[in-house]
Amino acid sequence: MYDFTQQEYSCGHFWWIASKWCRDYTLTYKRCQPNIHFEFRAEEICGEYKPKAYPPWENMIKRSDKRTFLFVSKN
Repeated sequence: MYDFTQQEYSCGHFWWIASKWCRDYTLTYKRCQPNIHFEFRAEEICGEYKPKAYPPWENMIKRSDKRTFLFVSKN
């Protein structure tokens, strides 16, 4: 068996987290019978909807409106 935790949030998103793999899978990559632990987190918001946390010095960084990209060719 391998252990999974399914976390479901109030927004409807859910995550599967593998916490332990069975020995057969680590040796042969054949799937084992899953053991699933379910958690409903009604009071939490998933990472998709959490506001982005900026560092305290963010207002000191001067950013240009244009984004620049550097492309390197391998010739």
